Amino acid sequence: MNPITQALVDNLIVVYFVYGLAFFVLGIALALAARQGSDLAFVDAIRPLAGFGFVHGVHEWLEMFQLIERATDDAEAGLGLGVLRLFLLVSSFAMLLSFAGRLWAAYAGDASLEARVVGIPLGLWGIAVLWLAMQDGPLAQGLDEADVLARYLLAIPGALLGSWMLMLQQREFRAADMAQFGGGLVWCASALFLYGVFGQTFVTPTSLPPSHLLNSARFLEWFGIPVQIFRATMAVVLTLAMLRVLRAFEVEQLRRLQLAHANEVAAREHALEVERRARSEETRLNLALQARAQELALLLDLSNTLTTAGELRERLEQALRQVVRNLPFADAGMILLAEGGRAQPDVAAVTGYVVRDPDAGTRYGSSVMLGRMAYARKQAVCLHEDGTVLEFGWDFGREGSLFGTECRQYTSPTTMIALPLIGHAEPEGAIVLARSKLSAQMLSFDDLRLLAAVAQQLGQSIEAARLYRDAQSRERLLGDLLHQIVDAQEAERRRIARELHDATAQSLTAIALGLRGMEATLAERGMEEPSQLRTINAFVGNALVELRRIMADLRPPQLDDLGLLPALHWYVQEFRKRYAETNVALETSGDLPRLAPEVETLVFRIVQEALTNVGKHAAATAVRVALAVDEGVLTICVEDNGRGFDPAQAMQTAAPGWGLLGMRERTQLLGGGFELRSQPGRGTTVQVWVPLRRATHTAEETNRAIANEQTPAATAAEQDVGPPVDEVER
Repeated sequence: MNPITQALVDNLIVVYFVYGLAFFVLGIALALAARQGSDLAFVDAIRPLAGFGFVHGVHEWLEMFQLIERATDDAEAGLGLGVLRLFLLVSSFAMLLSFAGRLWAAYAGDASLEARVVGIPLGLWGIAVLWLAMQDGPLAQGLDEADVLARYLLAIPGALLGSWMLMLQQREFRAADMAQFGGGLVWCASALFLYGVFGQTFVTPTSLPPSHLLNSARFLEWFGIPVQIFRATMAVVLTLAMLRVLRAFEVEQLRRLQLAHANEVAAREHALEVERRARSEETRLNLALQARAQELALLLDLSNTLTTAGELRERLEQALRQVVRNLPFADAGMILLAEGGRAQPDVAAVTGYVVRDPDAGTRYGSSVMLGRMAYARKQAVCLHEDGTVLEFGWDFGREGSLFGTECRQYTSPTTMIALPLIGHAEPEGAIVLARSKLSAQMLSFDDLRLLAAVAQQLGQSIEAARLYRDAQSRERLLGDLLHQIVDAQEAERRRIARELHDATAQSLTAIALGLRGMEATLAERGMEEPSQLRTINAFVGNALVELRRIMADLRPPQLDDLGLLPALHWYVQEFRKRYAETNVALETSGDLPRLAPEVETLVFRIVQEALTNVGKHAAATAVRVALAVDEGVLTICVEDNGRGFDPAQAMQTAAPGWGLLGMRERTQLLGGGFELRSQPGRGTTVQVWVPLRRATHTAEETNRAIANEQTPAATAAEQDVGPPVDEVER
C-alpha cells in the first residue's frame, strides 16, 4: 500500500465527515427549494430527495462514530449504533426510491407508481433480511449482510430510476423555456448514477455474492483509494450540480415577478382607461340626467295640473301651455277629445294660434285634421313643409319606444306633429304641436321621446277623469238602488206585519175570546172543562206570542225610534229568551254615529240573519257580537263556538237572497266587504266591513226618515195584539 493510500485510510473519519456533510447540505438546499411555489413537477419530487440527503448524511456521520467506536473497543455501544445506522440507511434509500417514483408517476400520469416503486424493493429487502435472520448467524454479520442487501435492492434501483427520471426532466425544463439548466440535470443524473450503481456495488465484504468479490477492499486494491472517497466525491458533485439546477426556481420566481409587474402595469393602464371612460360616461350621464330632470319636472307639473280640481278642459289648456313652453320645437298646440260618443274628436284646449279658422288651408285647420288622423289611425303622424304627411310606429305598451326616424330624417323640415292620447287601450283624443318659424328648433329625438311621455300621461289622465265620472255615476246609481231595494224590502215587511196584525192576529184574538166564553158557560152550568179546551187555549196563547215576535222581527220599532245599537241590544235580549242555552254577548267600541235609515236597516238585518243561523244550525253555547268603528269603517263580527261547516259548499248550495248569500248581497249594497270563516267542529265567524263615508246623515234627515217610517204597520208591533196572553189563558 503506497503512502497516499495509507494516509487516506488512516484519515477515513474525515472522509466520512465530508461525505455526510455533502449530503446534509444537499438536504438543506432541497428543503429550502421545496418551499417555493412552482409549476414544475420537479419541485414536488425534491421533497423526498431532501429527506434522502438529511437521513443519508446522518447515516454517514453514524458510520463515522462507529469507526471512532472501534477505536475505543466499546462493543455494546457499537451494536446499538449499528442497528440505528442500518435503519437510517434503509430509510434514506426508501426516500431515494420515493423521489424516483414520484417523478415517474408525474411523468406517466399514474399516482400509484410511487407506492409500487417504494413498496416492491422494500418488500424484497424485508423478505431477504428475514431469511438471513433465520440462519442463526452472528448479529454483527447479520447487520453487515442487511447493509449489503439494502445497497443492492434499494440503493442501486433507486439510483438507476432516479438518474433516468432526471434525464427526462430536461423536457419539462425545455417546455418551461429553461433549457439552460438541462446541463445541470445531466450532471445530477451522472453523479447519482455513479454514486448509486458504481459506488454501491463495492460494499462491505460478506459471504453474500457478489460482495465476496466486489467489495470495499477490492476497490481499494484496484483504484488505490477507499470507496468512501469515491462516494463522497459523487455526493459533492451531486450537491453542486443540484444547487445549479435549483437556480431554475429563482428564474421561475423572477419571471413570475416580472409577469406580475407587467400585469400590474396593464391593470393600472386598464384602470386608468376605465376611469377615463367612467368620467366620460359620467359627463354624458350628467347631461342626460339634467335633460331627464327637466323632463320629469315638466311631467310633474303636468301631473299636478291634471290632478287639481276644476273643469277638465281648463286643466288640459293649462297643461298644453306648459308643454308648448317647455318644448323648443313648438310654438302652438291643441288637444282634441272624443266625448259624447262622437266619431271625430273636437278641440278641447288650444294655445299659440293667432288665427283659429277651422278651414283646411290654415295652420289651425291643418292641426285639427292632423290630430283627427292620429286619433283615427292610432299612430303618430307628422306634417312637413312640403306638405308630406308621414306615419311612424309607436308601441304604446313599452315606454321609450317612440323612434320617429322617418319623421326626423325626412329632407323637408317638420312643421307639425300629432300623437294619439291612449288611455288603457283605446284613444281618448290627440295632441298636436306646431311651429311657424323655420328658424325655430328642429325636431329632435329627445323632443319625440318627451312628447311621447306627455301623450301617455295626458291619455291616462283623461281616461282617469272619465273613469272617475263613471264611478261617481255608478255610485249615485248604487245609492239609488240601495234606497229602492231597502224601501221595497221594508215596505213588504210592513205590509206583512200589517196583514198579520189586521187579519191573523184579530182572528186569533177572537178565537181566544170565544174559548174564554166557552169556559165561562161551562163554569155556569157546573160542567167540568174538557182537557182539549185547555190545550186549544194554550195553543192559541202560544200562537199570539209567536205572532208578536214575528211582527217585531219584521220591523222592530226600536230601529226607527232609537237607532241601530238599541235595536241590536233589544234583539240580543230576545235571542237570549228564545235560546236560553246560548250565551250571547254584545260588544261595542268607538263612537258610532246615527246612520242613514237604509244603512241601519241593512246592518241590523245582517246581524239578525247571522244570529238566526246560529240559533237554527250552530248548536253553539257562546256567541259574540262585536261592533267597532275605526277610521271611518264600521266592522261587525258575529262569532260562535258551534259545530261549523264548509263555507264553499254552503255558499254554492244556498238559495240566492236567503241566508249567507243574503248577508253578502246586503254588504255589497253598502259598498262594504263580507268574509265568512268556518270549519267543521271549530265554530263560525261572520265579519262585515261597512264604510261610513256615505252612511251617515244629519239629524234633520234622520228625523225626516223616522217620520216617514212611522206608519200604522210600523207601530203595530209595539201594540198588544188582542188580550194579553195570561188573560187568554185564564
